Amino acid sequence: MSLEAKVQISMKLTHNHLYALAWVARTGSITAAGNALGRTQPALSAQLKMLADAVGAPVIIRHRHGVTLTSTGKELLAYAESCLRALEGAQQAVTRMRGLETGKLNVLASTSVAVYMLPTFLARFHARYPAVEIRVTRHTAEEAMRALERGLGDVALVRGSATVMADGFAPNFVVQKLLDDETVLAVTPNHPLARKRVVSSADLYGLGIVSREPTSATQTLVQRAADLAGVRFRTMFQTVGVEALKEAVLQGFGAGFLSKLAIRREVEAGTLKAIRIKTFDLKQHITISYPESGQCAPAVPIFVDIVRKLSQNGG
Repeated sequence: MSLEAKVQISMKLTHNHLYALAWVARTGSITAAGNALGRTQPALSAQLKMLADAVGAPVIIRHRHGVTLTSTGKELLAYAESCLRALEGAQQAVTRMRGLETGKLNVLASTSVAVYMLPTFLARFHARYPAVEIRVTRHTAEEAMRALERGLGDVALVRGSATVMADGFAPNFVVQKLLDDETVLAVTPNHPLARKRVVSSADLYGLGIVSREPTSATQTLVQRAADLAGVRFRTMFQTVGVEALKEAVLQGFGAGFLSKLAIRREVEAGTLKAIRIKTFDLKQHITISYPESGQCAPAVPIFVDIVRKLSQNGG
């Protein structure tokens, strides 16, 4: 491409074009995006047409259910979101300077984190900033990260490797390991294995277990480790979700593989025993992710600081 052509493109591309693209990606609708930006549908369509002209390729595809981004639009989306987040950060700067008297905090979390970690973090945050509106939505780890990238949340807390989560993720986000968690074998105090703190794969062959649904990331992790070790379980009961599995174990259906976070209270109360499997690698990270400074909501740095301090102190 000639220098003249590059200059021409740079002159045509404006922040308004990127705002339009970001909101269309968030909403999947030109009408909804226009409403969010206070523009009519024709005006927003014109902005998207000018963006397409500037880059020399269409950025959206229209269909009867709304619009989706083309490969060109997806390529530009991270920059569009960055631009929009910078604007939103500037618009909320006064809130930050006034001591966070108002505002919102949208947290995306995987199930175990949402149930067993977030309440403590959010209680501390709410005590300091009671006027901030808090919203938590539960997702799989991958769904939470993608939602964060699309601007559908302010911060994500998920169970999964920071390295894996960051792979292919937008570069203008912080993705860091917060702490380690481990999947353990949970049994009742009267279970034959209850006296052991650590078992080997040989102890697990033919063990009657309660299993999660096949789409569960924890179930996939356990099954992969069992296959590598040549271990076969007897599935006594299959259920959906962490709480249902834990309750089935408590009711005596069998042993179950659960996050240490999920059974912390039961272990402290003596109603469950947590057993490590020395031949299985079942450790996972709790990962936190959020936009870089200057591109995030005012509440995010404060919430992240609370999360880190409480995590270091063991909650």
